[in-house]
Amino acid sequence: MAIQRNYELPGTGLEAQNAYHVVTSVRVEKRMADVPPPPDTSRPDGLTARDETPGTEVYWKAGYVGEIAVTIWKDKAARDANAKPIGFIGTNPSDNQYGVSIGTAGMDHKCKFFIDITSPLTEVEQAYNHLLSTDYYSGCSQI
Repeated sequence: MAIQRNYELPGTGLEAQNAYHVVTSVRVEKRMADVPPPPDTSRPDGLTARDETPGTEVYWKAGYVGEIAVTIWKDKAARDANAKPIGFIGTNPSDNQYGVSIGTAGMDHKCKFFIDITSPLTEVEQAYNHLLSTDYYSGCSQI
């Protein structure tokens, strides 16, 4: 399972056509309660105002949160040959097992999503669906 999409190597201007983007990790956290905003003694309620605009819930709301790591190879043949990847997308540097360049047009912060534990889809399948819903992967297809 993967997504094919062109990938620009960060800071080089070089672009790999139809690079092979593979979800290599989905870390699951069960957030038991909403994350409280930090204290702010200058406000009447004593709390910092929280950004609760639609789409920010995954950063503070209770639920099952998935954190995705995507490793990018030049193509499927490179992945199958266990060649070194050309890129990485994710929020956790320890998931970057190959030490490749990080930097993907603001995509790293979109690697968190709510997991539907009642879904018949696995966490990895849900991760691919989430990625395909982002602007970065818009119009791409899962292969």
